[in-house]
Amino acid sequence: MPDHRSDDEQDLIDLAYPFALDAVSDTERATITGRLDAASAATAEEFARIVSGVHETMARVTSRDADAPPPELRGRLLRAIEAAPAPAGAPRDDLADRRARRRRRLGRAVAAAAAVVVVGVGAGIAVRQLEHTPSAPTVEQVLADPDARTVTTDVAGGTITLSSSARSDAVVVSMSNVPPPPAGHVYQMWFLSAAGEPRSAGTMSADTMPPPGGEVVPDLDTAISLAVTVEPGSGSALPTGNPIVVVTLT
Repeated sequence: MPDHRSDDEQDLIDLAYPFALDAVSDTERATITGRLDAASAATAEEFARIVSGVHETMARVTSRDADAPPPELRGRLLRAIEAAPAPAGAPRDDLADRRARRRRRLGRAVAAAAAVVVVGVGAGIAVRQLEHTPSAPTVEQVLADPDARTVTTDVAGGTITLSSSARSDAVVVSMSNVPPPPAGHVYQMWFLSAAGEPRSAGTMSADTMPPPGGEVVPDLDTAISLAVTVEPGSGSALPTGNPIVVVTLT
């Protein structure tokens, strides 16, 4: 993409992804459409190309009896998000912050749309929330952040280690000697706000426990602690029992 594209034009191109995935409100859609009418022909053409490509890929996903969205969907969106440039001469910190914000904004839209697709292609599909969130940084990136804070706590006869970073908006979760959840249940993680309100941070079945190097859980947002509960089936909308562990993150 040419370096002379303005911030406003680049932001409009970024919005093509949530626009294509119907992850914007009616008001936002009208605003984006109005901006497109005033945009340059090149920007409008690029926006249309992205929307068409996402629609084509999503259509292939929903028309096949697959167990999950194909790799090209995740790869295409990741490459597009990571490749978005900052204006020439922008400070490196500004560039990193801009891309981080862009990843979080677009990643939430992509994750929501992917969840809808997975539900649509079969009731027996297990949604591995820890693995299918394109917005997540790598384990190495979270651990290398200057504000990363690591805490290790005993749980279920083993230990859980959490490394959180507000800068990356994520937590790295790793476990040692923690037994898998009981049959027919999952471990479910919950981000807790200062008021104690739980927000699901993903589930772990016997087959999807974090690898030895840890797993990234994105969207830390304003959470101050993380709790783990044992939930029936594939998880719950809200905790159904007392946490087996609560770890303070800040």
